[in-house]
Amino acid sequence: MSTLFQDLRLGLRMALRTPVVTGVAALSLALGIAANASMFAILNAFLFEPLPYGDQEGLAVFREAREGDPMEMSPGISPANFRDYTSTSGSLESTTFYTAELVNLTGFDTPEELQVVIATPELFDVLRVQPFLGRGFRPEEGVEGSGDVVVLHHSYWETRFGGDPGALGRTMMLDGVAYTVIGVMPEAFDMIPADIQAIRPSDFEAQMEARGGRGFIGYGRLLPGRTPAQVEAELRTTYAGLATEFPDANRGWELRVIPLGEFFPGETDRKLILLLTAVTLFGLLIACANVANLLLSRAESRQKEIALRKALGAGRGRVLRQLLTESVLLGLVAGGVGVVLSIWIIQWLAGVIPPQMPRTFIPRLDLGVLMATLGVSVLAGILFGVAPAMHASGGDLREALSEGSRGGTAGRRRRRLRNAFVVGEFAVALALLTGAGIMIQAFDGISSADPGFDPDGLLTFRLAVLENQYPEAADVAAFHEEMVRTLGAVPGVQGVAIMSQLPRSQGYPRARYTVDGRPEVDPAERPLAGYQRVNPDYFSTMDVPLLQGRVFGVEDRADAPLVAVVNQAFVDREFAGEDPVGRLLNVAEESRTIVGVVANVMQERIPLAGSLGEAIYLPLAQVPHPAPRYAVRTSGDPGAIAADVRAAVWSVEPDQPIAELRSMQDHIDENMASAKALSTFLSAMAALALALAAMGIYGVMAHSVAQQRRDIGIRMALGADRGTVVAMVTKSGAWLAGVGMALGIPIAFLIFRGISSAMNLFEGDLGISYALAVSGVLAAVALIATYLPARRASAVPPVVALRD
Repeated sequence: MSTLFQDLRLGLRMALRTPVVTGVAALSLALGIAANASMFAILNAFLFEPLPYGDQEGLAVFREAREGDPMEMSPGISPANFRDYTSTSGSLESTTFYTAELVNLTGFDTPEELQVVIATPELFDVLRVQPFLGRGFRPEEGVEGSGDVVVLHHSYWETRFGGDPGALGRTMMLDGVAYTVIGVMPEAFDMIPADIQAIRPSDFEAQMEARGGRGFIGYGRLLPGRTPAQVEAELRTTYAGLATEFPDANRGWELRVIPLGEFFPGETDRKLILLLTAVTLFGLLIACANVANLLLSRAESRQKEIALRKALGAGRGRVLRQLLTESVLLGLVAGGVGVVLSIWIIQWLAGVIPPQMPRTFIPRLDLGVLMATLGVSVLAGILFGVAPAMHASGGDLREALSEGSRGGTAGRRRRRLRNAFVVGEFAVALALLTGAGIMIQAFDGISSADPGFDPDGLLTFRLAVLENQYPEAADVAAFHEEMVRTLGAVPGVQGVAIMSQLPRSQGYPRARYTVDGRPEVDPAERPLAGYQRVNPDYFSTMDVPLLQGRVFGVEDRADAPLVAVVNQAFVDREFAGEDPVGRLLNVAEESRTIVGVVANVMQERIPLAGSLGEAIYLPLAQVPHPAPRYAVRTSGDPGAIAADVRAAVWSVEPDQPIAELRSMQDHIDENMASAKALSTFLSAMAALALALAAMGIYGVMAHSVAQQRRDIGIRMALGADRGTVVAMVTKSGAWLAGVGMALGIPIAFLIFRGISSAMNLFEGDLGISYALAVSGVLAAVALIATYLPARRASAVPPVVALRD
């Protein structure tokens, strides 16, 4: 132990003796460790932190997806199918399923829209989580007319009731029905989605006939010794029989039974996180290469000291241990600085996590992350220290004196080692920057794509119509018409658009369709298109250009002929070279006449690969929507009319909740926050990697040229031309750059393949041009790093160079 303390004291003295080298090395490494600590926090939260349920190993998720579709495209599961599955399986201990719906809360000072999970009464028993206050559901609760009860989410209990235990027994009017509060969930409890306010029970008897009504999540608790794969295999006969018995709803669909940990986050999320982890580790490798080069340069200046210690009896192992202690100490110091820097990075990442994400997935700097960072710091210290230590401890006094005299040239062994570091740094930097560039391009393409409409000046909000006040479709349509007239009279309002879904949102609805006159296809194989219900002023308010025909008018009422408008992407797929206006389209089991074509609008939050965004628009008056989105256009700041819009809505219906009142740009920014955050993180990593690589390559190659100063002086004394000498030295730098690129481009290609596989849901031009561009930048750095020092060295008089 005393020897260790002695090594640490000596290592600290050596670090303080060369503060510039130590500071640059520590900062370089700290930046790489900070990025890795932040990535470890994300990795820990997404892949290793379980959801707050009991015995998750025994929980499986039931989903239905179209044959061949990835799990990310699954809409959920049909309640009727799920009950058939669970009734025929002998491997399940208990089951539950649920969905989330928007409901209106009235009876308080301000009406409010809530997102409520509606689940079978067994939910808490299957998840093995019970309310911390009050009780859960009884088996008989959830039957219509029996036991209208609700359990509150912990955060909503604190927000609405101030954390008062007296909330138990209180009555809440949800969509005009009185519900009694019977419990409050624990603070750590979360569901998917996480932004819910309450949970109520239901037996879902009304949904048992709708086999195609997916959109539910099913959970099954497995019997001991059973696996999700076994359950899925056991139920193949069941869902094959359902496809035969109910072909319209089930043909072409298949059941997926997956472990809870593989359901959320999904496969694409996991691949993306692992790729980001690889990017940060590559950045750390560059930092390690820089530090190794700095320590190698410092080791050259200590050759005499180390050789003398060995001559006085110190064994090579003792010297090697001392030098590794110094490098590990440097790694730990850098790790401490990196942890401090990572605190801000993690706080920033946590701030851009979408509200639908469970809190267990929010990255945090916990003990596990700190221990992983400590391990990386020690490993980095060994990694960047072992080569210089092996090199420095392997010399002897005679070699040290001969190579160190009069500033002579570096030995071949040292030169080869330096060259190896330069080549390795080129290869790693090229691979990292190429991978980061590909991912940045993909995320920027997602977040910065042309939306197809003008978002400036739009104020958006959602109105879920009160079912008890407007029970019939005609009542709902009349409500929206009155709302458009009232909002249109607000000073500054130039137009009012109503739509079933705002652009750039999650969960954009799709519908299957057929074109009249085309060959009949199986219902399960009919093509899909986006499905929007809009009012007549939608296209003018949103500034969506009309390309052909007409848009909807006041004449397209419920009792008028059924019509539809399609976008250009739909025409490109279905009517290439044909006139679509006047053609018949069957959508939602109704035949409609196409009356117009409009420009494409980017409806998806993240556009799916292979999808051009085909869209079908239907008149809201013919297909009323109970909870549409509004967009009010103004010439100025949308927030300036927010109060007037609230007053206008409440003048029509005083109990009407107004949800998500914000500008269209704020809506887009929130939905794109994750993609922009990843792009920013990657851009920062790429800039850091480029800076570290440039600094490292410049420093090492400039030091290498300085070591050749005596050789240059000899050549100049013998009559060599200055330009020839500079070209010779610069050529050596170009050769190292070429070798590094030759090694780095294949690695970059492998990264390209990995990213393409992980991001197969996204569109993007993932070309290899990034590798060539990065190669050019790094080659320029290498040439400058050799040219400038060589030019300076060749300008030194030969007598001075030989005397040094």
